[in-house]
Amino acid sequence: MKKVFIIASLLLVCLAGMAQDKQPVYKSSFFGIRSDGATDNTTSIQKAIDFLAEKGGGTLEFSVGRYLTGAIELKSGVDIYLREGAVIVGATNIYAYGGHKGVFWGEGIKDVTISGKGVIDGRGPGLLKNIDEQIEMRHIPDNTVVPTLVYLKDCQNVNLKDFILRYPATRNDLYIIEGGNVKVEGCYTDTK
Repeated sequence: MKKVFIIASLLLVCLAGMAQDKQPVYKSSFFGIRSDGATDNTTSIQKAIDFLAEKGGGTLEFSVGRYLTGAIELKSGVDIYLREGAVIVGATNIYAYGGHKGVFWGEGIKDVTISGKGVIDGRGPGLLKNIDEQIEMRHIPDNTVVPTLVYLKDCQNVNLKDFILRYPATRNDLYIIEGGNVKVEGCYTDTK
């Protein structure tokens, strides 16, 4: 009987260890993130990522829908998973980016993956029109940063995998990587 108890205890310890290795997955709706394409989700998405980072990491999962947002700062240990039919929709107002260089951006982060069959749509033509209007009215300088879809600087073990990149505001770059260790696999552009 004692032998069975010890084996059962060891099995539970092993299972608990395996469960700790797997990062928790949170649906975006859990954080009040709306998929209607009209609600500005910038604050809600950022709070969700910050929450997961404070808890030691996890995955924020976006289901079918359109999620309007400005600039979102990625955090170490927090993954973004875009299910097929999920579209991250970039704001067409330059002020929604706060001077940041991407819809998703990170500097010095590590252990992050953005993956899935979903889309990051920068709505570039609309954003560029807004930037031109703001420059013409002299509300912003001529050299204002034009955000791309994903901007990463000095990051380690970051993976961009399988999602679709659509309509960046930057003329030539879908994503910008400055230094670090970033792997891009299976991502492609779709400008339909």
